[in-house]
Amino acid sequence: MATNYPHSLSPLNIGKVQIRNRYALAPMGTGSMGGPKGEYTDNTIEYYLERARGGFGLIVMGSIIVDMEAQKPDLINGPIPPSYAPMVWRESACRLVERIHAYGTKVFMQIGFGHGRQKPGQKAPSPIPRYADPSEICEQITVEEIKTKIAYMVKTAKMAKDAGFDGVEVHAMHWGYLLDQFALAICNFRDDEYGGSLENRLRVHKEIVEGIKAECGADFPVSIRMGMKSWIKGFNKPSLFGDEEAGRTIEEACEIAKLLESYGYDMLDCNSGIYDSFYYAVAPAYMEKGYNIKLAKEIKKNVSIPVFVAGKMNDPDMCEQAIANGEIDGVALGRSGLAEAAYPQWLERGRPDKIHPCIACGNCMASSFSKVSATCAVNPVGMRPGQYPTLRALQPKNVVVVGGGVGGMEAARTAALRGHKVTLIERSDRLGGRLFDAGRHAFKQDIRNLAKWYENEIRELGVEIKTETEATPELLKELGAQTVIMSVGADPVMPRRIPGIDHPKAVSCEDVISGKKKVGEKVAIIGAGLVGAEMAYDMAKEEGKKVVLVDGLDDILSNDPNGVPFQTRWMLNELLALNGVEKYMGHMLDCINDKGCVLKSKNGEQVQIECDDVIIAIGFRARKSMREDLYGSDMEVYEIVAGNGIGSIASQVNDAYEIARHL
Repeated sequence: MATNYPHSLSPLNIGKVQIRNRYALAPMGTGSMGGPKGEYTDNTIEYYLERARGGFGLIVMGSIIVDMEAQKPDLINGPIPPSYAPMVWRESACRLVERIHAYGTKVFMQIGFGHGRQKPGQKAPSPIPRYADPSEICEQITVEEIKTKIAYMVKTAKMAKDAGFDGVEVHAMHWGYLLDQFALAICNFRDDEYGGSLENRLRVHKEIVEGIKAECGADFPVSIRMGMKSWIKGFNKPSLFGDEEAGRTIEEACEIAKLLESYGYDMLDCNSGIYDSFYYAVAPAYMEKGYNIKLAKEIKKNVSIPVFVAGKMNDPDMCEQAIANGEIDGVALGRSGLAEAAYPQWLERGRPDKIHPCIACGNCMASSFSKVSATCAVNPVGMRPGQYPTLRALQPKNVVVVGGGVGGMEAARTAALRGHKVTLIERSDRLGGRLFDAGRHAFKQDIRNLAKWYENEIRELGVEIKTETEATPELLKELGAQTVIMSVGADPVMPRRIPGIDHPKAVSCEDVISGKKKVGEKVAIIGAGLVGAEMAYDMAKEEGKKVVLVDGLDDILSNDPNGVPFQTRWMLNELLALNGVEKYMGHMLDCINDKGCVLKSKNGEQVQIECDDVIIAIGFRARKSMREDLYGSDMEVYEIVAGNGIGSIASQVNDAYEIARHL
């Protein structure tokens, strides 16, 4: 039968290893998914097996630093290199590879050279400022230590081959890690054989692949994760447009790509950005999809080996076109592969509408930094399939979900998947709740896609949906509810004690976002959390309004309870400045008057802002549910607390799943 994705689903050779399609699961740090002796845990194995069952042609495992000497591992907090307990590691690795191969998927182990300036206390190619703490100057790594690290890379690659891995990927000349630092002139000004000319700066990369090929054979595939552009003005200074590039340019990247191919690398797994420009490494919603394709196209012109590309590649039609046009050879899905394990399979089945949308929120990376293991805002199972599976209920119940927002829809979906009879009640005329508000901005197409996906899923699962229906205890009793899950949402907070809050110029953010209220050309937005800051950006960019953004804290997104990732703050700040948004941080709303509003600074100084409307976006307060009205009804009642309303997709989805999977 015909497919709309003939190029994406066609086979490809990496060296002499053939993969079934052009979709690779991109390597993502799996944090605590390793065991105490470096073995792959059962949960880790299940995570990768889900992606193999889901049709990925290639799985590239998350990186593990392999060095046991020059960069001693933390044997208490891990992760632990395979060389620490090789037989323990081998048993788990053989089990993982054999099971992945059962699905026709190939798997590469990603072997890591080190962090360098990315991590406190570690050495770099030259004495350079530490990332995020320029007051610390890194110690220079010695030639002997370089040789030791190379030897461990080769040794671990041989262990991978002997365990059945189809290849290895070298981590990494990307994101500013140690191998990237060796290649970057701004980071490497050594005067020995590992510094100076481009060829010398790439000597480590050359010796790694030559050593692996000598030990494992010329036909054993070796890929390398490669950054095509750094997007920095200097250390700890991102460059939004890259026109003041102090790191790697695409022109230099093309020369590097040619050298890497000549050294023996079999594939280039490409992306861009480093930690100093992390909004290019892990792009927020404001970045266009496929932003790295144009760079990868230049790389591909210069090499004959396959070029895979990552970076918001979650549009199968875009990917199909890029492969068909010869701009890239394959697609590496990281966050999208976390959100949807069966991404390629849905394309094979002709059901791209079933793909669970990634919303580019960055929750996965933020949680990997703060919680050690990555969690997903839209896929509550995330990297925990072995620990947190969706199991069929032993005793199906009659479940009624009150509220058709994202929390309610996730509860209904999970309960229906488990075999319960589910009814979903929503008082408005449509499902989605605040997903519609959150998705109204031009750059939030994926939020709109998520709302559509949820509605399609619960309808296909047979959930009975009652819109324009007010839930009452009498109705729940009439429906025969045994279990009730309430997800009633939140309302915007209006500070009633502010003088002039009832002035015609004062308007809630909800009324503006929903389109109920049209505002003038000059607006002041009070509250620089995610709702207010994104509204300011959208109004300035898309509508050309003159916007003043106000917050009592010192920066935007500083008090968001959902933990907005730092790269989102970085990029949004730059976009606000680019589009002329005037910020008054450290200021509070004092009053609203006929001219606009008066602000008061921390030291008590007042500032009159002239504007047509004053938009209040200081937060949301959970609505009161009827939980107490159901006391004594013999119904099992749970409540998904709304938290911050808009912007709390992760907490809503994960709380809903937690409740529904235990019914």
